[in-house]
Formats: sequence, structure tokens, C-alpha cells
Amino acid sequence: MDSFLDSMIIVKYIEYNYIEEQLRKKCFEYIKSSNTKILISFIVKEELRRVILQRKKMYECVLRKIKNPTYEIDYTKTNFLNKGDAIFAQNIYSKLKEKNIIKLKKEFDSEIDFLNVSVALFLKNKVNEISIKKSDLDHFILSIVHEFIVDFADCRVLTSAMQMQQNRDIFFFVTADKHIDSGSYDFVENDLRLKNHKKPKLKNLLFEN
Repeated sequence: MDSFLDSMIIVKYIEYNYIEEQLRKKCFEYIKSSNTKILISFIVKEELRRVILQRKKMYECVLRKIKNPTYEIDYTKTNFLNKGDAIFAQNIYSKLKEKNIIKLKKEFDSEIDFLNVSVALFLKNKVNEISIKKSDLDHFILSIVHEFIVDFADCRVLTSAMQMQQNRDIFFFVTADKHIDSGSYDFVENDLRLKNHKKPKLKNLLFEN
């Protein structure tokens, strides 16, 4: 079957080049072994851009705190970070605060450049089709999905996948997101209000052995 990928799958696939962690390995091997079409929506494409901007902003916060330890990493003062990102940035600071700041900035810049280039190449060489913009989202489907899945960004991605699913053979919706487990997805699949809508088959690598 073809595969619709969420942004986390793509990022972890790319990151496996320098972080050989188990979940990243799953994502890497899934995409590497795929011999069918890879689909995404423009919403996923935008999420990829946002992930890189989040990473860049976290690193800027870390560098700023190394320069000035009294600086507080406050996610409420930026459009790109959430509470979890701020905690992650604080943890990075704790681990790296003794490093040379000039060298560390070069390492951070190099990683961001790598992500930008790798995402562009992935979109060019791996993705077979991009469809469904934010303005195309079916708000009826979106509202129902949001009843069962808390994270609104995840709801938009899943809704775009469901819209792409119509009028084509069933494909996998591939994710590694904790918010979209088989339980919550079962409710979406079985909701009578969506009985006339085809749904992709969920494949969450986070929960697979």
C-alpha cells in the first residue's frame, strides 16, 4: 500500500543519519524499504518547516542562556515553542552549558542547515504527491477528529490524510505520534458521522515492535 507520512516520521528518518535511536531506526527502515508511493499534504510540508524553526529557536534560547545564566527560557514569549520545547531546551542547556559557545553555535547552525537541505531533498526525491492545503481542510471532518484527538495540529494532518484517501485505494497513515494511538483512531474510524468517508489504515511506529 501507499503511505501518507506525518512530519515526525520524515524528521526522524532524516535524523537517523546522526542519531541512531530505535524509533528513528524504525522510521528510517520503513521509508527505505518502501516501494510504493509516498504521499503528504501541504500541511505536513508546513509542519516540517515549523519543526526546523522550533529547533532553531530552541538552540537560540540555549545559546542565550549560556551567555547569560539568569536568562529564562520562556515559551510564552515565542510563537514557535511550547512548554515541552522549553523543557527540552533547558535540558540541552544543562548538558552543554560548559561547552565553548562559538563551537556550539557552529554545531547548531550545521544541524539546522543539514535539516533544511535534507527536507528539501526528501520532498524532491521521495515524495510522489503533495495535496490538501490548510484552506482545503474539511471542517466537518476536522471537528469530529478533534473530539477524539487532543492535539489540533495532529487533527489537521489526519484530516488532510483522510481527504486524500477519498477516491483512491486504501493507504497507510504512518505516524509516530503518541496522540494518535489505535484507541483514539478506532473512534474516528467507527464514528457514524464519517461512515461515508474512506479512512486510511493507521500505522503508528511508536507502538510497533
